[in-house]
Amino acid sequence: MPGALVAAWLALAGVAVGVWPRVQTRQARRVWIVLLALVFALVLQLVVATVPDGAFITFRYARNIAEGYGAVYTIGERVEGLPNFVWLVLVTLPRAMFGADVVTGAVVLGVLSTLGCVVVAYLLAKRFAGGAGVIAALLTAGASLLAAHGQAGTETALFVLLVLTGCLALVSGHPLVGGVLAALAVMTRSDGVVFALLGEVWLLYTAVRRRSSWWAPAGYLLGALVFLVPWWAWEATYYDRVGAAWPDSAHLPYGFLLCTLLAVGAAVLFGRLGTRRRPSPHPRPGLAERRAVPVVALVLCAVSVPAAFAARQVVHTDRLRSSQTTEIGHWLRDSLPAGSTIDTFGNAALAYRAGARMTITGVTGREPDDSVAPVADFGLPVLAAPLAWYAPGQDCEIAARYAERYDVATFRRADTSWLTIYLRGDAETRILALLAGDERWTYVPCG
Repeated sequence: MPGALVAAWLALAGVAVGVWPRVQTRQARRVWIVLLALVFALVLQLVVATVPDGAFITFRYARNIAEGYGAVYTIGERVEGLPNFVWLVLVTLPRAMFGADVVTGAVVLGVLSTLGCVVVAYLLAKRFAGGAGVIAALLTAGASLLAAHGQAGTETALFVLLVLTGCLALVSGHPLVGGVLAALAVMTRSDGVVFALLGEVWLLYTAVRRRSSWWAPAGYLLGALVFLVPWWAWEATYYDRVGAAWPDSAHLPYGFLLCTLLAVGAAVLFGRLGTRRRPSPHPRPGLAERRAVPVVALVLCAVSVPAAFAARQVVHTDRLRSSQTTEIGHWLRDSLPAGSTIDTFGNAALAYRAGARMTITGVTGREPDDSVAPVADFGLPVLAAPLAWYAPGQDCEIAARYAERYDVATFRRADTSWLTIYLRGDAETRILALLAGDERWTYVPCG
């Protein structure tokens, strides 16, 4: 895959430097560069994509919806634990309609959203400075690794796409559409309300300055409320509250968002600087189209590709741990009876892989020496998994707050990898008998 990344960049640089001046029309040149930028963005995401643990919270909600349990994390408990309603709906549909894997569907939707960002960045910059659109597309493609490394399968790319498309709608004179997109951005990430408010303020400013009619801010607000009001009503009815919580990781998608906005801004500025100041009977491409594209392509080749290669080891480790978490989760799902309460130590990926019929909770104590107590009213977990992937050696230590009521159990796989779990003392014999049914793991007592 790294070879494909290099090949994609060499093709882009080759076309930009050699073929670009020979293409007969400007439009053809732009189309070719945008297509190559899309290819590079696709390859780049395939190379560096890793799914963060937090994404599996959404995936567990989505699977529960598709299987008829409702928009809940744990069956029987209506708690709104995520602020990305639109993304939740989108990743649920493939599972509900076709039985597709939720994780795969979410990653594919994220990739498509990122490619959409490349196209919309091109259209947005092109509206202000013709040939600058290709520069914006190239820069956005280069920044797409920020939407893939540690962000694959999340709402990041969709959120950025909605913001960019909303900006395009506003500058194109479609405030009603802009309001709808602003509402969808808010429903995708609750911090999208910042973008929504900025859009309304900008339209009010243009109306005061008489650059637009007062219909623009009114239409924008109307378009937003048409979607927001039903959503708020549903939240109030289903969860007994209105307004999703502010994202805990609000800063993570901002890298890609800021890079795309800067890409558009820089492309527009450079494009206007390169435009001829005086009309000519024989128009020729300005500086942006004659020289900037090859330079930008080569600069991105020098920056993005090494960055992707630098992330290879981290990507490999994350993907390996993800596969191990999947195996451990399926082991628990297939071994324990439905309704078992387990503590995943906050690891959402393990909770997702363990299945919807497992009650997922955590345990905590006021002080390290206190007896354990469940954070949800589903009974004390019979099993706790302090690590969601394998360790190189046997570990018989136990966290202090578990020591009073839990015992350590270690399992060895055929490849000498080890897994440590905690079993509740009054259920240890029964749980060990259930877990020992899988021949891939061998129970090895401590000491």
